[in-house]
Amino acid sequence: MNDFFDDPLIEVLLIARDKQKTIGEIKFHYGSTLKEILTVLNSLDGIHIGIKEFYSEITDGFELNWKKDKNGFIGGNIQLATTKYLFADPESFGLYDEATAENADIRFFHPLDYPSPESYVGFVIRPDSIYKSVYYVSISDYQLYNLDLDFNGYTQMAVEARVFNHWQKVLLYYMGVSETGVSETETFKTEMPKIFPDWTWENFIAKFENLRLSNNT
Repeated sequence: MNDFFDDPLIEVLLIARDKQKTIGEIKFHYGSTLKEILTVLNSLDGIHIGIKEFYSEITDGFELNWKKDKNGFIGGNIQLATTKYLFADPESFGLYDEATAENADIRFFHPLDYPSPESYVGFVIRPDSIYKSVYYVSISDYQLYNLDLDFNGYTQMAVEARVFNHWQKVLLYYMGVSETGVSETETFKTEMPKIFPDWTWENFIAKFENLRLSNNT
């Protein structure tokens, strides 16, 4: 069985809470494992290698959130969907209507992660193809933004980011994909070294560049 992101993520957060005393709380929850493997999950695993093993051997759905201060706004979150919702009819998510129908790809978007109430990260699963990257969607514009990471890369970067709130927007701003993300990047670069003393922006970016799909073709 592969080493997945959940254990190192929980470990580094527990160290911050119990030894370094730099975060106030951490909560996490595992779902049950899959009783049978879905055909669509097999197909997805052919592109996003490792997702089938994670969902069948570790958990069908995973949630974790932490806060620097129990009543503060600095913290992090990851909420991986169960397969019931991951492979639900995209129309049930309400991500597109007549106004957004011109963006054909969003009709095939399946949310993997719900990092905030205003955003999703997920897969584009078309009838004839599955896109290699995961995509970020904000409810402010319902546009797909390429994170240049597959499932493995996304979960590895989640560990590097300690699932800090809006870390996906930080990467999009760094890549120049999105013009928004200035304040989120400033907060991220300021707060992360305070909470995790061994963390550096340079190592974070180096890890991302190593995992980017466009750098590994």
